[in-house]
Amino acid sequence: MYGNATLWSSGSGFKLLMGSGTNLIVQSRQKKEPEFYKLKVSGNSSCLATDFTDHSAVNFSNSISQYPTVRYSGKDYQNYYSKFAYVDENDCPEKDNCAGSSSQSGDDIEKDEKINFLSLGLFWLRILFLKTVVFNVLVTFKAWMS
Repeated sequence: MYGNATLWSSGSGFKLLMGSGTNLIVQSRQKKEPEFYKLKVSGNSSCLATDFTDHSAVNFSNSISQYPTVRYSGKDYQNYYSKFAYVDENDCPEKDNCAGSSSQSGDDIEKDEKINFLSLGLFWLRILFLKTVVFNVLVTFKAWMS
């Protein structure tokens, strides 16, 4: 935007002018409830609320320490907020570990044949490259000797 731009004009002559350094943020009217995650590390419990649209939707009343609500940056996530607080173990609405997290054991990891095949192909390409380098070095030494 160059200079001042008229954003709104009524018939009475009142205008809302925005300069080049002004940002206009239009908030979404759709409401999304927060997703809560309980995090426990060595006896300390904390609660993370993410992906909610109302700035004042989350308030940890019995928190030990609480951080302000923050807004995501970026084009796709600019309408969502997040909040973090250190709370007692029973004060977070999420009852278990993170709902979206995977289990700690590696048993549920699926093996992908395509990735394994590509990894094997990359391994053989590295071997071929190494053999080429060794061959070039040997031929170079032989040329120097004669």
